[in-house]
Amino acid sequence: MSNGPFLLIVSRDGKSETHAFHQGVVTIGRSRDCDLFLPDRLISRLHCRVERQEGLFVLADAGAQNPAKLRGRPVMRAELKVGESFEVGSYEVALGIPANEGGSVEETRPGDHPRSSQDLVTFLQIARALNEELDLTRLLTQIVDAGIHLCGAERGFLILGKSGEHSVEVARNFAQEEVLSPEFKISRTIANRVMATGVPELTTNAQEDDRFRDLQSVADLRLRSVLCIPIRVQNEVGGVLYVDNRLQQQVFQEREKALMLSLADHAGTAILTARSVEQLRGKQVELQQALDRVDQLNAALKGQLQEKTSELSQIREEISAQSLGLRSKYDYKQIVGQGRAMRSVFALLDKYIEADDPVLITGDSGTGKELVARAIHAHSRRKDHPFVSENCAALPEALLESELFGYVRGAFTGATANKKGLLESATGGMLFLDEIGDMPTDLQKKLLRVLQEGEVRPLGSRDTVKVDVRLICATNRNLEQMVRDGEFREDLYYRLAVLPIHLPPLRDRKEDIPPLVKRFLGDLQRETQTKVRISPDAMERIVAYGWPGNVRELQNEIRRAAILCDGIILETHLSQHVREGRRGPGTPFADDGTVPSERGTTLPDMVRELEIREIQKAFDRAQANKSRAAELLGLSRFALQRKLEKYALDQNGRPTGLPPAADDTA
Repeated sequence: MSNGPFLLIVSRDGKSETHAFHQGVVTIGRSRDCDLFLPDRLISRLHCRVERQEGLFVLADAGAQNPAKLRGRPVMRAELKVGESFEVGSYEVALGIPANEGGSVEETRPGDHPRSSQDLVTFLQIARALNEELDLTRLLTQIVDAGIHLCGAERGFLILGKSGEHSVEVARNFAQEEVLSPEFKISRTIANRVMATGVPELTTNAQEDDRFRDLQSVADLRLRSVLCIPIRVQNEVGGVLYVDNRLQQQVFQEREKALMLSLADHAGTAILTARSVEQLRGKQVELQQALDRVDQLNAALKGQLQEKTSELSQIREEISAQSLGLRSKYDYKQIVGQGRAMRSVFALLDKYIEADDPVLITGDSGTGKELVARAIHAHSRRKDHPFVSENCAALPEALLESELFGYVRGAFTGATANKKGLLESATGGMLFLDEIGDMPTDLQKKLLRVLQEGEVRPLGSRDTVKVDVRLICATNRNLEQMVRDGEFREDLYYRLAVLPIHLPPLRDRKEDIPPLVKRFLGDLQRETQTKVRISPDAMERIVAYGWPGNVRELQNEIRRAAILCDGIILETHLSQHVREGRRGPGTPFADDGTVPSERGTTLPDMVRELEIREIQKAFDRAQANKSRAAELLGLSRFALQRKLEKYALDQNGRPTGLPPAADDTA
């Protein structure tokens, strides 16, 4: 026993594996560098060792956080007896030796079975493992390893098939290593005889056995002990289990033969079960592949049907427009709109484009006011000259003035060189001023002078510069009300609103939503080279939603859903507030004829969101100056501070993340 191999049988979850070792020290742990690799997070990289010392075995701890348990107790170092098991993490490891290890030839003669109880326990473990293994390849390997273990054989071979059409499926040695070129390592005569007759063959010394000593394979392979057992599958011999030992004679006796016959019976049943499971799995894979192909075809057909339906709808709209004589003079292909509301807008644009007067575009945020301004420029006689754009709400008053009118060197600190203003840069072309309602009153007066005199004076300069600019302004505010409230100059308003045009909100042009979705998906396809479709259910939800953020909100929603989906936008990919038909966070309240409960909210919640939004706008306008923000809101500084505390906002009007103060106004 001191020089021969010993076994470590590893068990977990009803499954077991047997490992044979020859060395004096076997390392066990989670590292692949260990002799026995056990992948478990409860096991240290180097957990413990099994040491063989003068015929005895010792279990030694290797510094693990949770030492291995022997006889139910953690051990640092203890003797490990053959047949005992110890726990490592979720594994149970038993110490064993091959059946011929530790006994002489005399001890294995007929009638002398000192290990009959141990054989029964070992066989029951092997039978349970074979019954639980459903993978055919692993099962065949386990059968061979079990045969070698039960008999104390040097090598084992599993041969399957009918006589004359068989092949060696598994060839292993006692160290669980593959035997190369196995067809040349066995006695084919013995294997063929067992396969043909179904009668097991046993020889304790083939060199002296009258039945086999004249066989060429016996002489060439120097065979001694040979045991070959038939394996019956569905009452027919389907193969043989062949084990041998070339070094020792009388290794196999009637005891080993009986064990191998029982093993063969279990093996035949297990092989039949594993083959049936393998066939069922193959058919299941084929069925699933077929179902996947059907789903793909259905999705493709559904997408094609939707695409064709959309194309037909677009053709009907075009035919309807032609029949009504409403076809536009210019091609506004960058502006998606087929309904009556947008056709009225296009009719106005047809007339405004050829004029040279200022245009005032009104409408909610996100309706595409800058897109309309660019369309006017693209079709006008100024199209070959600059189109300059500026947002009046994005810059403080001093900076906005220098941007519009320009400045000369030395006009103020930091003005190291002359700079043209936007009015001068846009000469010959168009200047688009967005959010004109947010322009400070002093700048309104200077802009009016430019419109009246056609010239601009840069900051710090005594000279004026002639400019030829067509002005297009846009706002989402009610300028007429601002004029009545004294917040916007009346004379400037009438100079800007010579050619007014109002863009309808998206909720008033729902017929344009499907073409807009198609446009956005087409843009995404050109960007990402990935085609995305939308399901009818998702389109129905999108059309039904009020879209308080208008076209911009719709575009962002489609881009988000396209990223989340796998080629087809489903209803589940839409934002929750779109699916539920209620107003989303941070969007303005839509006057869609519904009451708060129908929009999934309450009047106090609406008031709260409105106040937070207006406070933030005031802080932005006042550049975080609390006194100025309070003045813009019509509140005292103290009242504004109370609202900041009430809504958990910081000194810039932004959420702090803290819970809001208790509301004592209820």
